[in-house]
Amino acid sequence: MARKRVPRTRAGAEWTEARFWSFLRSNIRLASRKWPPMYACKALARRHSQLSDKRVKWEYQCALCGGWFKGKETQVDHIVPCGTLKSFEDLAPFVRRLFCEADGLQVVCKPCHAEKTNARHKGD
Repeated sequence: MARKRVPRTRAGAEWTEARFWSFLRSNIRLASRKWPPMYACKALARRHSQLSDKRVKWEYQCALCGGWFKGKETQVDHIVPCGTLKSFEDLAPFVRRLFCEADGLQVVCKPCHAEKTNARHKGD
């Protein structure tokens, strides 16, 4: 049985609609990394490192488990999930939630972030 081919309606008939929205979503998320409240959130969760490794200047407290972690072991998470971006109607609410102020963000360790994300997507 032959699979039904998904129409390629974007980028000169090279991309499907799903590919187009994935491209927009990932590039908007990439831009959000430079959003100043992201840095402010991280600054609020830091302390001078208590580790013996003097090369590590800061540690960050996970808002979910309360543990202290090196910067590369943490991520800035949206308290209210940004949701999906599948149409132009979704664009403004998605961007509004993504580019929120520091009080809408939290620093979490990578294991807690993965657990939170997996729990949210389990219901999809």
